[in-house]
Amino acid sequence: MTESKWTTKKKVRWILCLVLFACVLSAGYIYLTREKAEIISSDLLPAVGDAKDRSLAEVAQEVADANYFTLTINPAARFPDGESEGMLQIINPETNVYPISVSVTLDETGEEVYYSGAIHPNQEILQVKLLKNLKQGVYPATATVTLYHPETNEKQGATKAAISITVDN
Repeated sequence: MTESKWTTKKKVRWILCLVLFACVLSAGYIYLTREKAEIISSDLLPAVGDAKDRSLAEVAQEVADANYFTLTINPAARFPDGESEGMLQIINPETNVYPISVSVTLDETGEEVYYSGAIHPNQEILQVKLLKNLKQGVYPATATVTLYHPETNEKQGATKAAISITVDN
């Protein structure tokens, strides 16, 4: 009886080995007969002419510049009266890669009193007219600057700046 157990175990091992061998053969066949990627001859690509590798510092600076954002906005906007144009000064410098938009809201009420629309790099807005006529006084406000992807125009982020709006008369 022990001899028959031993022969049964031996048969099971042989069967497992044959199944494993068949799997390896199948995998090899599939690998060898799969569709090959098309290789483009190097003759189609011209030889390197005047091109040279860019330094790591240049590439790193380019990446840093693309992720760096600067903005100039007047923190003390002044208007002669609530109906006239006044000096706000929003500048999106040419060093930026992101178009922006600016929304100014009053801190006290949250009401939007100015919206710029798109301001592309190297564009500025100096004189603006408020969306709401404000009475004489000083109004604490927040300018929300929204950044957009230059190609897809999708919102990339936003930042805020505290400003004050002064209406003289």
